[in-house]
Amino acid sequence: MAEIIWFNKSKPEHAEFSQAANNSGGNKLQSKVLVTTESISPQPDNQQLAVTPTSSTAWHNRLIRGDKQYVLPALLPEFAGKVNLIYIDPPFMTGRDFKSGERLVYSDTWHSNLDSYLQWLYETLVLLHQLLAPTGSFYLHLDWRVTHYARVLLDEVFGFSGNGGGPGFKNEIIWQYQSGGRARKRFARKHDTILFYTKSSRYCFHAERISERRGDVKRNHMRKEVDSDGRVYWTISSNGRIYSYGEDSLMTPSDVWNDISHLHQKDPERNGYATQKPTALIERIL
Repeated sequence: MAEIIWFNKSKPEHAEFSQAANNSGGNKLQSKVLVTTESISPQPDNQQLAVTPTSSTAWHNRLIRGDKQYVLPALLPEFAGKVNLIYIDPPFMTGRDFKSGERLVYSDTWHSNLDSYLQWLYETLVLLHQLLAPTGSFYLHLDWRVTHYARVLLDEVFGFSGNGGGPGFKNEIIWQYQSGGRARKRFARKHDTILFYTKSSRYCFHAERISERRGDVKRNHMRKEVDSDGRVYWTISSNGRIYSYGEDSLMTPSDVWNDISHLHQKDPERNGYATQKPTALIERIL
C-alpha cells in the first residue's frame, strides 16, 4: 500500500495501547445528563497528565479543554474502542494566526514546514483510530491545502479497500459555499472537503435520518408524470424495468453538499471563534 514518508515520521508513544484494562468487566453505568469541563495539561515534568478522565461518574456530554497530545492519551483508558463517531476540524495549514479580537485563538503557521504538520496530523489520526469503536465512523474536515496528503494518511491508518466495502474510505464530501471574492488567475476556491472513513465494514449509517424529499424538480433523465390527483412522480427505464418515484419519496443526499451555508460575519450563530462551522453541517454528520 502507498505510504507517505516525511522527516522524523513516527507513531505516538501511546499507539500500542492495550484495551486489556477495559476488558475486566464491571457494571454498566446508567446515563444521565451531566456536562463537565475538564482541563487536561502536562505536569511540570511534562510526563504525567494533570487530570485523567475516569468512568466513576455516569455522564452525557463532556467538554474537555486541552492540547490533543495530552487529551487523547488520557481518554484511551476510558474510551479505547468505544467511540461511535468522531468529527474533527483541525488546522488546515493556512500559514495564519487566528485571533478573537486581540486574543490568539490558535496558530496555524507551522513555520511553513509540511513535515511538521504531517507528523502532528498523523499522531492525531492514530490515536483517534484507537478511540473509535469497531462500528464507528470518522470525519476529517480540511480544504484544498492538505486534503490529498490526509487521504493517504487515513488509508494507512484505517486500511485500504479498493471497492470501499471494507474498512477505510467511504466518501469524499464536498461542502460547497459562497463566500469571499473571486480569483483572477485561477478558479475560485469555494468548497471544503470532509473525508468519511470507517473502522470496519460494520459501521452505522442512518440514511433515513438525512434523507431529502425528491420533489418536483427534474433529476437526471427521469420522465415527469402527473397522476389523476395532480401528484408528480418520476419514472426511468433501466435494464428492461421501469422504476417509479413519487415527489414525496426520500433519497440519500449526494456527496456534494451545497444546501448548507457558511456562517456570515453577522450570523446569529457566530460566537466569536475563528473558523467556526455551522450547526447544520455538524447535525447532518451526527
